[in-house]
Amino acid sequence: MPSLYTENSEKWKNLASIDYFTQFVKAWITFNAWYKNSYPTLKTDREAIKAIKADPNTFRNKLVSLLNNQGNDGVAFKSRIAELHLELERKHIFNKSERINFESIVIEENPDRKKKYTRQQLTYKVERNIPGKPHKEVQIDIICRNGSVKFSYTQTNGFNVDDLISQNGFRSLSEPQQNNLKAYYEEINPSKPINLLSHERNNCIPMGNLYFVKNTDHLCKGIIEILYKLRNVLFHGEIIPDSDTNKVYEHAYQILYTLIQAL
Repeated sequence: MPSLYTENSEKWKNLASIDYFTQFVKAWITFNAWYKNSYPTLKTDREAIKAIKADPNTFRNKLVSLLNNQGNDGVAFKSRIAELHLELERKHIFNKSERINFESIVIEENPDRKKKYTRQQLTYKVERNIPGKPHKEVQIDIICRNGSVKFSYTQTNGFNVDDLISQNGFRSLSEPQQNNLKAYYEEINPSKPINLLSHERNNCIPMGNLYFVKNTDHLCKGIIEILYKLRNVLFHGEIIPDSDTNKVYEHAYQILYTLIQAL
């Protein structure tokens, strides 16, 4: 027969646990009010987040300051970022079928839109956002040393690797040529993800027991992007509100709460 004391203890323990989902929402509402006031001409949250990531502003400046801070406040804040990374590794959370994590994240549109390489007497050329051409058009060419065209394809609906590899001309290439073309093509991916963690211990920003890239701009954009993605999946009901997910939002909330103190 179950013990009444045990049952009551479990119920009280659940009530004693802090609901970080709600705490995160409250902090985000404060942040939302600030950026709606600061960027009144921008129509969507995504546009505001893009501007916050790109421009100097109170929120971003506070984030930069804490990332560069070697004192107790900076160390504590960066430890929260490390903990958020670890919890996201333990509990996989997806936004639009893509996992939210620091090791593969799109922080902005890839500035590389044109690449040209020559290997084994073949010149590979890939280009998007071509001046004078439709915005979505992507041109892909492989030119032989004598000037003849080995492969040429124009994508009209934007960057799409699956569309590229489905082409008969692509399939007729040798495997090394296919691999080369895919690698060069991926370099102009407008949504190319980057890794914010680093293996270079002599050229990094330590956070907790982890090492992040020594690039404050990339880190700022990545942290803001992850907070925004966590906001999206929470607001849109895409998460399972269990204890593991609550741990993710505990650190996300602490990071966001620290930053909104500057607003």
